[in-house]
Amino acid sequence: MELNTFKDMIFELFNETDNLPIVDIMVNDRKNEIKIFLADHSSFSVKCSKGGSWFIQKPVNSKGK
Repeated sequence: MELNTFKDMIFELFNETDNLPIVDIMVNDRKNEIKIFLADHSSFSVKCSKGGSWFIQKPVNSKGK
């Protein structure tokens, strides 16, 4: 997945939620940062960066199955 696609999905996740009292969302694409402002006057920042890729390796049991 590309970083911009992931940032768009994170933005939509926050934008569509009804579980948080979000007042505003500001996106700084140059810094890959999303800032969320809540009704209680607190704010949180989400910094996005691509960290590579990962995989799951199935362990081999002693019987070779």
